[in-house]
Amino acid sequence: MKLLTITVPSYNVEKTLAATLDSLCVEEILPKLDIIVVDDGSSDSTPEIAQKYAKAYPESVRVISQPNGGHGSAVNTGIKNAQGKYFKVVDGDDRLDKDGFIALVNCLEKTDADLVASNYKKVLPDGSDAGTMEFTGVEYNKIYSFDEIPVDGTIYFGIHSSTFKTEVLKASGIELQHHTFYVDAEYAVLPIPAVKTVLFLKDCVYLYTVGAAGQSIDMANFVSRYDDHLRVVKRVASFANECDCSDKHREYIYSAAAKLCFTQYMLAAFYDENLERGQVRARSFDTWLKGDPKLYNALAKSLYIRFLRATDFRFLPRSVKLKSAVRAVSRAFKRLTGRKKLTY
Repeated sequence: MKLLTITVPSYNVEKTLAATLDSLCVEEILPKLDIIVVDDGSSDSTPEIAQKYAKAYPESVRVISQPNGGHGSAVNTGIKNAQGKYFKVVDGDDRLDKDGFIALVNCLEKTDADLVASNYKKVLPDGSDAGTMEFTGVEYNKIYSFDEIPVDGTIYFGIHSSTFKTEVLKASGIELQHHTFYVDAEYAVLPIPAVKTVLFLKDCVYLYTVGAAGQSIDMANFVSRYDDHLRVVKRVASFANECDCSDKHREYIYSAAAKLCFTQYMLAAFYDENLERGQVRARSFDTWLKGDPKLYNALAKSLYIRFLRATDFRFLPRSVKLKSAVRAVSRAFKRLTGRKKLTY
């Protein structure tokens, strides 16, 4: 049995896939790896590039081609075909840090934790550093029971930091939505009820590329895919209410759901340049969220959300200068506090 399966969801990534796979095919640890490149219906040379690595490293690299189903579908395929004790997702336009990757594999050999959560770095397309995302308030290399983890809004097991036991993922029955952006947020929530133990690893393992043209997290794309994010929000909110789990697991899931709901408000009320559309979207989302009093009240902790609700979102078409001021204050606050958001 291999130690670690790494699934590489790949759609038209001919420009970056070789760099991704070079970062995974590390000689010292390659025999322990099960690397699955899931070609999600690419129309460029992505499958041919992947096949070159499969031929060069036949004991460690496989290629699975499928009709286009989106990022979630590719991750689902990886989970179903995984042969490793642990499972990690690395997108075809990202990389792993060599030293951090080796440290992760060494950790996995020694631990039996259900989830290993490591720090990661954001990098620009030219490779320069764009910030480190770190877990705080925890002891590294200690195995926590899930009930011991501080759920205070800062702990978030995002796809870039998480390495799950494969049997945990399969036991959870996780199935990410197809043809939907932002299902990374589902991956951070749906397996959690099956997670009993967590180890935090200080090493930065994942190098997450940001700032590339056409990325789903580019704000213009984010706004245009508002409905995709809304589908994810609704699924996570429903899961928070319906899943069979402990109180601590549910507390974490609600914390993640609240982050997503805040993002949904911001997409409509703050980032949409079409102010009239943003107003309609924000009102509609607020009306929907009233059906979940716990989440609705959790969002009321935000001064900005309270202000939106108090004005019934009517201020939006007249708020261009106010938005600029709020953005300036927000940037200043982040500089002062050093807080980093781990949701995306």
